Parts: sequence; C-alpha cells; structure tokens
Amino acid sequence: MRRSDTSLRFLVLGSVVLAVAGGCSSDTQVPGTPPFASSGAAGAGQAGGGTSSGVGGTTAAGTGGQVAAGSGGAAGAAGSSGAGGTASGAGSGGNGGAAGAAGSAGSGGSSAGPCGGAIYCDDFDAYSAPGNPGGNWQTSTEYSGNQNGVVSVDTAHAFSGNNSVHFKTPGSTSFEHAFITLKGAPYFPMADNSFYGRMMIYVSQLPGNTVHWTMIQGLGTMVPGQPNLNEAEYRYGGQINGDELMANYDTKPTHSDCAQRSKTKMPRNKWTCIEWHFNGKDKMLELWMDGTQNDALTVKQMANNTGVCQNQDWSGIWEPPTFSEIGIGFQHYQQGPGELWIDDFAIDTKQLGCPTAPPTAK
Repeated sequence: MRRSDTSLRFLVLGSVVLAVAGGCSSDTQVPGTPPFASSGAAGAGQAGGGTSSGVGGTTAAGTGGQVAAGSGGAAGAAGSSGAGGTASGAGSGGNGGAAGAAGSAGSGGSSAGPCGGAIYCDDFDAYSAPGNPGGNWQTSTEYSGNQNGVVSVDTAHAFSGNNSVHFKTPGSTSFEHAFITLKGAPYFPMADNSFYGRMMIYVSQLPGNTVHWTMIQGLGTMVPGQPNLNEAEYRYGGQINGDELMANYDTKPTHSDCAQRSKTKMPRNKWTCIEWHFNGKDKMLELWMDGTQNDALTVKQMANNTGVCQNQDWSGIWEPPTFSEIGIGFQHYQQGPGELWIDDFAIDTKQLGCPTAPPTAK
C-alpha cells in the first residue's frame, strides 16, 4: 500500500510539472514567419482524481487546461483531498476530489500573456537584431520621395523577451516614414471589416508645435460606395504640441484629411499599452490607453466638434475602406523628429487587453 501511494505521488508531481511548463506557445506557424496564435478549442481541465480510501483520501492533480494552437492555458487546480479519510488510520470513504479548474480557452489564454490568443501576435524575438523584422512584415522607410526613416529590430528596449522594433525619423524634412506593415492573407480581410489591435509602445521623442504624426494606420484600396477613391486610411497619432493624441482619416486621390483631437498626451520614456478598434461596418474608430478607453478619440461616422475635414467639399463621413493591411511605426508630415519602440503587437476580431509587465521589461 505504501509503495503504490509513493508511485501515485510521483505521477501527480510529474503531471503538475508538465502542466505548468506549457507556457504561452503556439503550434501554428506560417513558413518563414514567427509563431502566431489561432483560435483553438477551450482547454478542458480534467477532474481531479480524488481517490478516498480509509487510509486517507489522496487526490490526483487536475490536469492542466490544454490549448489548441493558442496561448498556453492555465494549469488546472489540483482536486481537493477526499473528505473523511486521514493520512493514516481508518476513516470513512472520502468524497472524490474536486474537478481541476478548466484551462483558459485556446482562443486566448490569459490576457496577461503577450499573445492573448490573437489571430496574429508578434513579440519580435524570432528576428535578429539589428535588421528588419522578417516573416510577413514589410518594412518601408520611403515616403513622398524621402528615405530618411530607420527601422530595425533592437535590444535597447523590450517589454517582453529581448527584442522590440525601433522606429526613428530625423525630422530634417517633411514626410519622413518608418513603418512595418502586414498585408492581405492570411490576416485580411477581416470578418465584418472590423478588427482590434494592441501594441506596447515606448516613445522617447516626438516633434513639437503642430507637426502631425501617425503611429497606427489601417488601410484599404477599395472604398465601398466611393468609386472615385482608390484608398482610405483610419489612423491614430498626434499633432497639437506634438504629443496630443488625434484620430485621423484620409483618402486618395481626393484628400479628405479629417481629424478628431484630444487633450491626452502621449507618455514618454515608459511602456504604454495602446489598443484600437477599426470598425468598418459601423464607420467607427476607438482607442484605449493602458486599458482605459479614451472617449475623446472615439469617432462615430464623422468627427465631433473638436475636429473638421481640411477638404471643405468632403461630406465629413469617415468612409471606411475594406481593410487589407495594418501598419505601425512612425511617420510625420511636417519637419520634426520622432523615435519610438514597439513590442508585443497583436490583432484579432475581439479586444485583447494589455499584457502584464514582466520584471524584465526595459
């Protein structure tokens, strides 16, 4: 009897170690790209074994939640000891151990992880520093004839892991650009032409005065109901005093250049969680900072009284494109320098939440 009890204890211990070691990982990977999570079945925590003999109700640990192609589910909690039995000595049969807690769903796991089970997630640790991000990212440093932008995987700052992506423009001329972009399949188009995004951003420098700049841009070359347009863009960035955040909408070849402003300043020299929602179905933009929605930057079809369209002939409606790409980084439209780092980027059809800051964040 003592021998079988000892074997069972080793079996339980081994199961717990394996469950905890799962971590935030993904089994789905596009060739040549870093792992990105896809929706998976909910991790099911198996019932704790809870055997209850007169010698003492021993309990098998609840199996950790198993996650299919998503972030690792949390380990199921161990079943509780059978009631009634004691560690030694006779006792009445105990009840079965309580069920192990279910693992987090494969579509996300805990939002405390950097991936959150997103359609696409990247912590940039799969790429070599220095150098451009690989995989499906397209790097661009040219805009309106200028090629002054700098993009590189970097180790100077990182929210999680070792790497982030560094973006810098010297500001010596107008229309400087440093961006990375995801385009087309397998990420776009999105269901209902609507998607959420999340990134951690560390800003060290922004232009001053009234320089307009962009850090997030959702773009498409087809604009339903607008046959004379070949491009429309939903953007978030800033302008007034350089660091007051702003929503922006523009089109081509006819420029609408609409804006809605806030008094919220972009934090400097610290990691900030930025989330956004580009909702083409309802012609709507939303933004959150460190988990709090900024209502001043919510646009519903057209700008409120804090902004107007530079094109006086434009209807004022922020007509959405059929989104086919998402770009992040830094670009500005007048002279003025900018520098920032981005880590733990993700997009999905649902809001992802902000990851918990690890002790290694720098």
